[in-house]
Amino acid sequence: MISVIIANHNGEEHLARCLGSLADSELVTEVLLVDNGSRDDSLNLVKRGFPSVQILEQESNLGFAAANNLAAERARGEALLLLNVDAWLEEQALARLFGRFEADRRLGLVAPRLCYPGGARQFTWSPARGIAGEVLQRLRNPFEASSWAHGRLARGLARLVGRTWYTAACVLVRTVAFQEVGGFDDDFFMYFEDVDLCIRLEEAGWRLAQDPRAIVTHVGGFKRNTGVDALYRPSQLRFYRVRRPAWEARYVENRLRRRYGNSAVDGWLQSAEIE
Repeated sequence: MISVIIANHNGEEHLARCLGSLADSELVTEVLLVDNGSRDDSLNLVKRGFPSVQILEQESNLGFAAANNLAAERARGEALLLLNVDAWLEEQALARLFGRFEADRRLGLVAPRLCYPGGARQFTWSPARGIAGEVLQRLRNPFEASSWAHGRLARGLARLVGRTWYTAACVLVRTVAFQEVGGFDDDFFMYFEDVDLCIRLEEAGWRLAQDPRAIVTHVGGFKRNTGVDALYRPSQLRFYRVRRPAWEARYVENRLRRRYGNSAVDGWLQSAEIE
C-alpha cells in the first residue's frame, strides 16, 4: 500500500528511530533508503538492524529531490511516504494520513502535524512562496509555539495569499499524482523542491491537506549559516526564476547581491545552472 522513501546522508544519529517507527505498520509495503554517499555508519546500522530495508547506495550526494525521484521510480506502493531521516512517526500517524487518501480520491498530498522532540509544535505549512509570502512567513515564525499560529493564523494566511505549501520533512503523496507531475524537479538540489511540487500538484488539479491528528516528530532546526546558504540560495534563485514574475526574480537577486556581494550570488547562480 505505502512505499516509504528516505533520503539519507550521514544520518546515523537518527536513522534507527526513524526506521523503528515504521516497523509495526501493516500499511508499509516497502522501505527504500537512498544513501547519498554517507561516510558515517548509516549503512551498517541499516544492514544489521533493518535487513528488510532496500538500500539504494550512491557514491555521491545526489541531493534530496533526485534521491527521492530515484526511489519513487522503483516504488510499488499506491502512496509514497517521503520521510526525513531525522523524523519519526508517532502511533497511528500513518493510518490517519492514509485514511485521508481513502476518503478523498482527488487528494494528492497530505501532511501530518510536525512537532519538535520536546513536543512543541513545528510549522508544517508556509504561505505560498514569493516576496509577499516570504514576508508573511518571517512575521509568522516567532509564533511557532502558539496553537493560534497553527489554526486561525494558518487559515488567515491561506486566504490572504491563496496557497500554502507543506514541507517534505514528512508528507504522504499519492503515487499517481507524483508520477503525473513528474516527481520533484531535481534541478533543486535541496530546498524549494517541496514548494515547487505543491504548486505543480495543485496546477494539475490535485488537492493538498494536513491532518493534525497524525503526529510526526521532526528534529529539524537547521540554522542559517554559510554552509546552509550555499544550498539554500541557489534553490531560492532558481525558484524565483522558474516560478515567479521576472520583477520578483530581479528583486530577490539584487537584494542578495547587496547582502552577500556579487561573487557569492554569481556562484549561486552558477551552482543552480542559471544563465
